[in-house]
Amino acid sequence: MTRPLPPLNALKAFEAAGRHLSFTKAAAELNVTPAAVSHQVKALEELLDVRLFRRLTRALRLTDAGQAALPTLSQGFSALAEGVEQMRAQAESGVLTISVSPSFGALWLVPRLERFRRRHPEIEIRIDGTDRRVDLLRDEVDVALRYGPGGYEGVGVDWLFGQVNTPVCSPTLLRGARPLRQPEDLRHQTLLHIDWKDAEASWRMWLLAAGLDGIDPTRGPHFTMETMMSSPP
Repeated sequence: MTRPLPPLNALKAFEAAGRHLSFTKAAAELNVTPAAVSHQVKALEELLDVRLFRRLTRALRLTDAGQAALPTLSQGFSALAEGVEQMRAQAESGVLTISVSPSFGALWLVPRLERFRRRHPEIEIRIDGTDRRVDLLRDEVDVALRYGPGGYEGVGVDWLFGQVNTPVCSPTLLRGARPLRQPEDLRHQTLLHIDWKDAEASWRMWLLAAGLDGIDPTRGPHFTMETMMSSPP
């Protein structure tokens, strides 16, 4: 097992003070006060039980222990800075990954991509078509487009447009022994369901708005995609 490291701020304070041989110049680099740098270095010395500086009247000198540790720590912080720059380079690579529900992406987003591409030719677009809830902090996704009632915890929500839900049927249901002529006739028909993520698009909400009762809003087969509900020609 690796041994626990001292606090990073204390190591940074020592490394900067060791390079400059000055608490004042180290403080200016780290954007803190000289007293804060001195306190961090003292805490590091107490934690490691070793003196790192000889504090003279008007000068600061490294001890043998401090002189031995400084080059390795400086290389370590340089490597950390290089690693961070590599992460930034990946983040600024010009690829915009958008997670979007497949139907919403096909009907709303994709027709608008060409206009976006003309305005921003330097940005490459990657579309991830999924209904899965994504974590913008953990997943490799820059933007997630979902539709629903809003109020989602931990993310910013922008209102794009409203939505009107209405049931549709096959023209063949307008004929037959029990033709579909008015909403009340739905009690004799099979209800098809799409597993929407919001309740506004459910049969329950529509039947309630239509003033109908006595019709079980949950009966009938359920589908995850609209295209699966259509019969082949």
